Amino acid sequence: MRSSLSASMKMLSLSLVNLSVLVACSAPDQEAIQTDPDVGNSINQEYYIANHSDLVSAGLGLSGLRTPPPAVAEDTTPENLRALAFHTHYNGLSALNFPDGLGAFHDTALPVVPGREISTWRQLNGSTHRSRVLLQIPDTFQPQEPCLVVAPASGSRGIYGAAPLVAPWALPKGCAVVYTDKGAGTDYFDLSTGTGVDLRGQRRSQGTTTIGFRVEAGPSDEGAMTALVATAHAHSQINVEQFWGEYTLDAVRWAHAYLSQAEGVSSTSPIKTIAAGLSNGGQAVLRALEADDDGLLDAVVAVMPNITPPNTPSLYEYAATAALAQPCLLSDAAFSGSLPFANPLLIAFGANRCQSLFQAGLIDAATPVAARQWLESIGFDEDSFTFSASIVALDIWRTVLVNYASAYMKTPYDQMPCGFAFDGSQAPPEQKTQWWATGSGSPPHPGIVLVDSQINKHPTDPHFAGLLCLYNMKEEPTLVDSINAIRAQANWARDIPVFITHGQLDALIPANLSSRPYVAQALEAGLSVQYDEVPGAQHFDAFLNLLPQDQGWTPILPHGWAALDLAWHSLHEPE
Repeated sequence: MRSSLSASMKMLSLSLVNLSVLVACSAPDQEAIQTDPDVGNSINQEYYIANHSDLVSAGLGLSGLRTPPPAVAEDTTPENLRALAFHTHYNGLSALNFPDGLGAFHDTALPVVPGREISTWRQLNGSTHRSRVLLQIPDTFQPQEPCLVVAPASGSRGIYGAAPLVAPWALPKGCAVVYTDKGAGTDYFDLSTGTGVDLRGQRRSQGTTTIGFRVEAGPSDEGAMTALVATAHAHSQINVEQFWGEYTLDAVRWAHAYLSQAEGVSSTSPIKTIAAGLSNGGQAVLRALEADDDGLLDAVVAVMPNITPPNTPSLYEYAATAALAQPCLLSDAAFSGSLPFANPLLIAFGANRCQSLFQAGLIDAATPVAARQWLESIGFDEDSFTFSASIVALDIWRTVLVNYASAYMKTPYDQMPCGFAFDGSQAPPEQKTQWWATGSGSPPHPGIVLVDSQINKHPTDPHFAGLLCLYNMKEEPTLVDSINAIRAQANWARDIPVFITHGQLDALIPANLSSRPYVAQALEAGLSVQYDEVPGAQHFDAFLNLLPQDQGWTPILPHGWAALDLAWHSLHEPE
């Protein structure tokens, strides 16, 4: 069934002087920073600095982003990997071919903004886990009127994982942008080759150079274990999500110090700083806002934030229910047949799931009505079902649960909960060199297979045993503690401008389980929040490239830019 559904949905598919500085030559005039901004915690004070002719889309422009990805050979260059990463994230987060999918850029062109990029790794105080940060400084940056946008990556994506939201908007204004992968990202460690990823995105052997995320191979790393892949989000063993707000604030501190020293920003010219993120990046900026005791942020924009307010189920909790129940819901042909990406295979498979749920005592009748009642009891509403067929067909719920269960249980790569694992043994060498640029940070994806050791327990419902195990783990004390550690407060010390926008039809992070209760609780606390819920918008703008253009679907990304416009206006033209 998995292979059949996959085939049918294929188209969806940081304090020392004399630093060790890596300088990349991609433009005639070069500059290397030789002193270290004294904010602590950069790894070996190692930087990778490169001049680029275009910071917005790596020179690809709309035409390059809309065509197949640029070819990357096995022995690739940082420049090629960078372009491939931009292509990956724009195509993953944007409706490039849908009318108004890129707002005003759709029928014109993405701006071309030359400037510098500075990359380094950071560690939070008391931690050895690394986050990757990257600062873009456009040539038009004005030290006398400095502005900065901090952009944590969407999902578990790599360092450019928020570029589609912030780069086209911020860089043409002369604002610097600092990205952070939030301690997650795509610095995968490949056990079969003993390689990780260096600052330039290239795969390197552990010990030959400084690499980002790495793991120590233990005595169990024999046989099949050598085929495994470890990722920072799932296998850092620290519940990295708990620190996403801190990673975001740390990136701001580093960028402020760097701009002050390297660009001559004076303490008498405060850097106006906007935090902007979508999905998990949206959670990161809101959690940063809640933890911003130093007043680093001046405005916040969160798009479709994966935020867990007090007294609200977390993503893991409702995903565990949805992964089990939504396939059964979709067995109602009259309902599911009218949904985007409706598929007869989902209807037929859903009946098997209804029976599995009934036999396990999870619903009181083997019917889609019973499944709907279960889903509604945890907070799903009718709007959140509209794109459920695509979420189920692409196996997104299971991907979320496998990655988050390992993260919350703090398990190593070879002891993931419920017998799951990430296997990279079948990936050819040239594909592995591209993982940093093409990966989502949350396998599976091309070259990395999700291994489910329980897949043969239910012949007619192969994913059920693994999903039931993941569902039952929501009661595990370690997982419960991890979820409590990521729960938001919906309260913050300084009443600065905050803008939250969410799609009414979001099926992955339903507004009813995230933005709506968060905004309501913040308003109840007397804080200023402007909330925009967008009719016809859902979580994945990229889906719109494959849907009819006359059915009222709305891309969310331009609404993120509109919120950024409001944030800019509030800082530069306050009432």
